Amino acid sequence: MAILTMLNQVTILFVLMGLGFVLARRRVLDEHVCQQLTWLLCYIVMPCLILHAFQTPFSAQRLHYFLAMFAVATGLHLLCILLSQGLLNRHTLGDRRLLPEMRFACVYPNCGFMGIPLISALQGSSGVFYGSVFITVNGIFVWSHGLMSFTGRFDRQAVTKALYNPNILAALVGLPMFLSGWHLPGALQQSLLYVANLNTALSMLIIGAAMSRIRLVGSWRSGASWLCVLLRNLLLPLVCLLALWLCRVPPDLALCALVLMACPVAGITVIFAQLTGRDTQFTGQTLTLSTLLSILSLPLLLALAHQLGG
Repeated sequence: MAILTMLNQVTILFVLMGLGFVLARRRVLDEHVCQQLTWLLCYIVMPCLILHAFQTPFSAQRLHYFLAMFAVATGLHLLCILLSQGLLNRHTLGDRRLLPEMRFACVYPNCGFMGIPLISALQGSSGVFYGSVFITVNGIFVWSHGLMSFTGRFDRQAVTKALYNPNILAALVGLPMFLSGWHLPGALQQSLLYVANLNTALSMLIIGAAMSRIRLVGSWRSGASWLCVLLRNLLLPLVCLLALWLCRVPPDLALCALVLMACPVAGITVIFAQLTGRDTQFTGQTLTLSTLLSILSLPLLLALAHQLGG
């Protein structure tokens, strides 16, 4: 895909985020409305988007790519975890109080809210199909390693809870349909599509509204936030891109994996900090800074991927 097209799609997402920001500042989207829209997005819209992506004809190549994406997503998450532990530790950081928040922010991208709309725009339903595998792997890592990095202990109940995530359930329901070749009737498929088409605008409006409630001044002055953004937005995605290129991952899968791994800091970073009584102001500021700067980092990484792909 041409670099100009990639830049255009990223720009569209930020225009929608800007609209959400303005609507929140004018109190059209207050916190209660955003909570309701977030529920609608997470429990209805995104599962419909993923389930619709599985309404595709079966082929041996698609199955091979499906399994390959599972391996790629697992490998990239493990790689980022190892890098975060090597780069962020008691020897490299004078203050260890923010270590769990910083490691989590660096490893886990916003692949659901921001990644899926972008990959849907770039690759269509096939991108969402393979992206759903990435999200499933991401969810398992988030609720096991990710939560453990905040609490310091493994929570088996949290991992079980992750498997009941609506997006993972949609993938688990859609996979047998894909493998068997049985698809929903036309009217139901079209209904799914209508709901799924809400995903991009709704996701970006919610992110923009959330950003309007964060104080930006502290994030510009925070060296820890800038370090997280450097790792999350540039360094770790660059390492992932190099790994994908060295492993000769097929271009479509490589682009999908890179887009999802190159997304800014995940919103669940703030949620986990709140659940465990840690610093929500730092995580919120880092999330906002990372999201704002991704308008530069995402096109840069996609352009580099385009050049490497020939």
